[in-house]
Amino acid sequence: MKIVMIYVIPLLLLYSCKKEESELWTEVHVKATDYNTGEPLDDVYIGIIEWKDKWLFDSKGKSISEGYTDANGEYHFEWKAKRGDGFSYEYVAQANPAKYNQVYFQQIDYLKKGNMHNYEIKLVEDGYLNVDFVNLNCENSNDVMRFRYYFQHPEFPQYIYVYSPYWDGELHWDGCVNLIGGGYQELPAGTYTIEWNVTRDSGYTEGMDTFFVGNGDSVTYLLEY
Repeated sequence: MKIVMIYVIPLLLLYSCKKEESELWTEVHVKATDYNTGEPLDDVYIGIIEWKDKWLFDSKGKSISEGYTDANGEYHFEWKAKRGDGFSYEYVAQANPAKYNQVYFQQIDYLKKGNMHNYEIKLVEDGYLNVDFVNLNCENSNDVMRFRYYFQHPEFPQYIYVYSPYWDGELHWDGCVNLIGGGYQELPAGTYTIEWNVTRDSGYTEGMDTFFVGNGDSVTYLLEY
């Protein structure tokens, strides 16, 4: 029995000390991927900020870790947070604005000390779109066509892009339109929905379609109505 106690007591003390020392160890793990392809992104900025609160409205922050996701799209940082209410920690993630300039992405969160924090980021790169129009069934100059196209990230609603100046305002396309080669517009890559409606002397018609704009691709959509 004495032999057993010699081994058990030190192990219990060691476990107790280790638990006390590690209870404020805090971890942040980030995984960043391209939403459309699933490939890892190695250019997402990550920062961990330590805030020291002296008095109300008097806080000073310093970076304790900053860098970019690696080739696997990951970023990991582990540290022992300072005890007390006078210290707090903030996580910041920001996309490369040159690559994702159509949809500004920034993720901010306050970190709970002693916890593991996992963040998943799915970003949408830019593509280029040109929409051409041909009124195949033109009747006369009284034809009026309105249209819009839009994209919304199915998992992250903050990613939304809508082009609708010719939808619900005074702008519209009149007569026998034949517009080819209108020029490309930079916008988030992904699946778009396009809607249109046409008013003619003979009546009213409407339609809807979907199309895909890939990362860095230049796509022309021909709207025939």
